[in-house]
Amino acid sequence: MKYLPAEDITFQSKLKESELIQRLENSIEPVKAFRFGLFNRKDTKPYQGKIVEHSFNISRIINYRNSFLPQISGSIENTFTGSLIRVKMRLHVVVIIFLCIWGAIMGGVCILFLSQAFGSTDFDPMMLIPLGMLVVFYVVIMLAFKYESKQSIADLQSLFEAEIIN
Repeated sequence: MKYLPAEDITFQSKLKESELIQRLENSIEPVKAFRFGLFNRKDTKPYQGKIVEHSFNISRIINYRNSFLPQISGSIENTFTGSLIRVKMRLHVVVIIFLCIWGAIMGGVCILFLSQAFGSTDFDPMMLIPLGMLVVFYVVIMLAFKYESKQSIADLQSLFEAEIIN
């Protein structure tokens, strides 16, 4: 998953499941439709989402727009020494669908342009623009997702008083 906008992390904490659930509840607000401009208060909690039994689905509350903000899902399991927290960070489904459609279109255009560029004797550097767009597209997605996921990992590690075991 190193080359995709996704993270699978397992935390190990000495705290029990009930304590971790309580800490999560103290850090999570219900999801709101509008969280920008006049609708965003300064006294918000760091995350929005919900907890169901020993599982949670959350995302960070940010004061700017980032379509590549990780959607965090996780589960908490009791162990003899504390708890294991398994966390998955993924892009929002709508964003994934858009990226797949845009990537397929640009990939097709790129293949078309490259086949024409290498099929003729005159090489035009302008034919490489779609390939450059695909590379920039990938780099922007990865940088935006990894920036947000690193902050969420640090937040969760602190919240759970945990260490990452994989």
